[in-house]
Amino acid sequence: MKYGALFAVLALSGPAFAQPGAPEPNAYWPPPDQAQQPQPQPQQNAATRATFVSSGEEKWDVWVDQQPACATPCTIGVMPLQYIALRTQERNPIRLDVGYLPQGDLMVSAKGLSNGLYSGGIIMTTFAGMGVATGITLTAVGCSTDHPTLCRAGIITAIPSAVGLYLGISWMRKALPKWNVERAQPYVAGSNVGVAGRF
Repeated sequence: MKYGALFAVLALSGPAFAQPGAPEPNAYWPPPDQAQQPQPQPQQNAATRATFVSSGEEKWDVWVDQQPACATPCTIGVMPLQYIALRTQERNPIRLDVGYLPQGDLMVSAKGLSNGLYSGGIIMTTFAGMGVATGITLTAVGCSTDHPTLCRAGIITAIPSAVGLYLGISWMRKALPKWNVERAQPYVAGSNVGVAGRF
């Protein structure tokens, strides 16, 4: 019994051996200087400061990821992966898909439909299209039947009508709603804070 107790005391007081496969002490802890050093944040997570304005009389609602955020004029912070859309405050709203915004201070301006220019484009396109059709018909009939007068009349009618058709379509395209994104410069003037841009 005395030898058994002595053997137990020697076994407890002997050197300790690490178990195979067990992690060493402080194996997963970095040095103190590295543990206290702040980790840099990824650049793509920086927010964009966007100011939304209207270049006309109508107001636009700003939608961020299919959720209403504010109405023009307003300034909000937007993340790079958030989708931006603009809608007019009408019963049948016009929607402009702006998409994803780059980083930085931005000015997003929206322009509605120019009714006068669009109506003028429709009228010009209608009459010019009729002139083109008439000129083509006169040219085809006159030139194929040896009627030089009719052939010349068709050419004279078709060429100006084609120019008018091109201008009418250009007016209609220019009158459509559109958006514009450009860099904005923040400014402080007395108690007023805002951004400077072209809109």
